[in-house]
Amino acid sequence: MKVFIDGLRLLRIESRTYIYKIELDNYEIKWLKNDDYNQFFTTDKDIDLHLIDQININDQQFIVEIGVVTLKDEFDQKYRYDGTLGCIYDKHETTFKLFSPVAKEVFVVVGEHQYPMTYEMPIWKATIKGNLEGQTYHYRIRLVNTFKDVSDPYANAASFNGNVIIDWDKTIQLKPSPIKLKNPVDAVIYEGHVRDLSHLLDVKHKDTFEGLIEHSKILNQNVLSYIKNLGITHLQLLPIYDFGGVFDVDKDKAYNWGYNPNQYFSVEGWFSKDPYDPLDRINSLKKVIKKAHDMKLGINMDVVYNHVYEYKTFPYDDIVPGYFYRHNHDYKMTNSSYCGNDVESRHYMVRKLIVDSLKHFASQFKMDGFRFDLMGLLDLDTMRLIEKELKAINPSIMLYGEGWNMLSEVPDFLKSNMHNQAHFDTYGHFNDHFRNTFKGDLGSHRKGYVTGSHAYHTAMKLITGSNHMFKLPSQSINYVACHDNLTLFDQIKETEHINHKYDHMFQDLANHIIAISQGVPFYHAGQEMYRSKQGVENSYQSPDEINAIHWQPELKSIQKLSELLTIRKTYDVYRHRTYNHDKVHISMVGHQLKYVLEDKDYDLIHYIKNDFSGFHIDFDQGDIIFNSQDITNNFDSYLINKPGVYIIKAAK
Repeated sequence: MKVFIDGLRLLRIESRTYIYKIELDNYEIKWLKNDDYNQFFTTDKDIDLHLIDQININDQQFIVEIGVVTLKDEFDQKYRYDGTLGCIYDKHETTFKLFSPVAKEVFVVVGEHQYPMTYEMPIWKATIKGNLEGQTYHYRIRLVNTFKDVSDPYANAASFNGNVIIDWDKTIQLKPSPIKLKNPVDAVIYEGHVRDLSHLLDVKHKDTFEGLIEHSKILNQNVLSYIKNLGITHLQLLPIYDFGGVFDVDKDKAYNWGYNPNQYFSVEGWFSKDPYDPLDRINSLKKVIKKAHDMKLGINMDVVYNHVYEYKTFPYDDIVPGYFYRHNHDYKMTNSSYCGNDVESRHYMVRKLIVDSLKHFASQFKMDGFRFDLMGLLDLDTMRLIEKELKAINPSIMLYGEGWNMLSEVPDFLKSNMHNQAHFDTYGHFNDHFRNTFKGDLGSHRKGYVTGSHAYHTAMKLITGSNHMFKLPSQSINYVACHDNLTLFDQIKETEHINHKYDHMFQDLANHIIAISQGVPFYHAGQEMYRSKQGVENSYQSPDEINAIHWQPELKSIQKLSELLTIRKTYDVYRHRTYNHDKVHISMVGHQLKYVLEDKDYDLIHYIKNDFSGFHIDFDQGDIIFNSQDITNNFDSYLINKPGVYIIKAAK
């Protein structure tokens, strides 16, 4: 016979034995119903979940286990806390706060000493006198009849030996970000993985945060300055909080992108010089951010709140069983993320953890933006609260993510996907329609526009800001490649029925279309130098031989993209805040797209070619200020006969 608490006033007993007597101190219990192997009983008042662990049935004592009560709306409504959680350090005393309305006993273990915590609905709390700086800590929790050691889901500092109490005043103190972004369309995003960016460079601390700011003779500068000089405004780093799948000390033993959340508040040790030192993890990242901000380069952080690495080892299930994860109507865990679990962002305290961790990185590390992995699995209420809280910290903060329409238990009208983009229009969405149109789709054997497809009319909509998809141009993250899927160059190499002699030219065309399109340009690190991953599509745990960037700073393609991004920054007409059909025109002229951006003093006329047919532009149209490929000057015109973007500035 097993007894479970399935509701605030509901007991479920797994047994067909006839129950003639059931007693629970201070509660009146009544039979409700039998359902096959289960018998249900109700109580006259809410069960004290932090106290009740035994019940008398037919004059025998039985353990009362936590059932599905934590999945019920009534639980989520009753047990809420808006204060600070985790470890709150002061040199004279440290307070620990843990949310667990179902735990029967909780101790905080600091170093070798164990201290009892007291229950103050709905949290457990302990204040320990003395200076605990540098001590490791964890919780020892009894949910039913056994104790288990678990880490703090709010722990904000970690070493190789566990979570650590630190004095944040002793970390590098960062000033507010100098990046004052008026609108996301003013940004140009460059996505990179910390290890990939420095692994093949001649820097002292390659593969780490500090490898990004150390001078490289190969680049004749550091990684950050290279990115800034390319014309990028924001570097988006793949996950940098504590994640699984790597070894912090034996750094070459395994590789991972980092979409395996272990701790949402702590910095990953794999990227630090000394994983045993919690301050080194924090300060190494802060050094990167300080250096970036000194050169007016923003740092965006890739975050994963749709799933955790291993739900069985992530601490929350040992603190409040089931509560952290999404379940279906049969109380079975869902797997919409395809990672074995889905985070239930609709639960009040789960939403609070998400928001609190974002606020931690926005305030302590002065992050300039957040990119949300599988954002479509989160709910709109969570995303709106995130925006409200983060904009209060940094009004210029960027918010964007993968707004795919994925099946989940969240009702369609509450999903944070592109179908609902008008309901959270300050967020950007990765525009997969843009990607597939220009890059192509190998799965359907479809060439992309840059390799010669005739998707002219679709290309026109996308270049002018995808107003058929979004309320505002700023919602369109225009890209053709990111960390997942084939790199652009690898996909071009695998595309059939094209002349592969011109693969570099096709990639240049894609890079340049991104730069001139309305919306937010996004580039995968190394895309400007024809990055290849040897045809590996999902390289999340592939070795460095696949993932590391082979830097080629001498390539003409880098200079060309930098030149075009400078033009984008110079002319406001590339960065419309709303859809302006009076000032933005696009049409077909022969086999070319003619894309015209009007200003009161000038027009920028773009000819966009994806073939090798000859096309003449008369000199009297204006001066060419950019050409993707070489052109020929005739006596009264320019001859353009290669795929690319060609820009003429015409005075009015």
